[in-house]
Amino acid sequence: MKCIFIKNIKIIITGLIIIFFIVIICSYWKLYKTNNLEESAKKFECIYSKLQTNSKQTLITCEEFADKENNIYSVLTYISLAKIAVEKKDIIWAEKILIKALTVTKLNDLKDLINIRLSRIQLELNKTDQAMITLNKIKNKGWNAIIQNIRGDILLKNNNINEAKSAYYKGIKLSRTETIRTILKIKINNLLR
Repeated sequence: MKCIFIKNIKIIITGLIIIFFIVIICSYWKLYKTNNLEESAKKFECIYSKLQTNSKQTLITCEEFADKENNIYSVLTYISLAKIAVEKKDIIWAEKILIKALTVTKLNDLKDLINIRLSRIQLELNKTDQAMITLNKIKNKGWNAIIQNIRGDILLKNNNINEAKSAYYKGIKLSRTETIRTILKIKINNLLR
């Protein structure tokens, strides 16, 4: 036993050194990512408070921040910018911003939320085929009633009235909230006139 240990001492020492460096590198990387995220959070907080001014320069600064950071704070910034773009009736910019947000986010639930907003914007831009493709990317079944609502709107825009009604009825069945059911019932009643 002692002989085996002595013969393999170089291998054992080399292995321990490699393990030591791996632990050091992993610790450094984790600390680096944490510090980077904290710095992004502070920048986001500052930028988000300025975002309410809606000045052109602030919007440009916010978009530059989001383009540079490439983390959850950039996604939140993109979503806020898209909301402002819609409020300013700049639908094309809103679409561009939400597409950027999709490329950054890694969270499926957040991707679903962005895809819902993006499909509504694409519908507004008369990109009905693209809006339908975007809707089909949504994975979470909890959004099904809203998906059917938007799908019905897309079909209605394409003059597929019967399919639109069918989507609205399906949305009513899938809805867990009375508000969405009411909206869908109003849309169906308008189609029956």
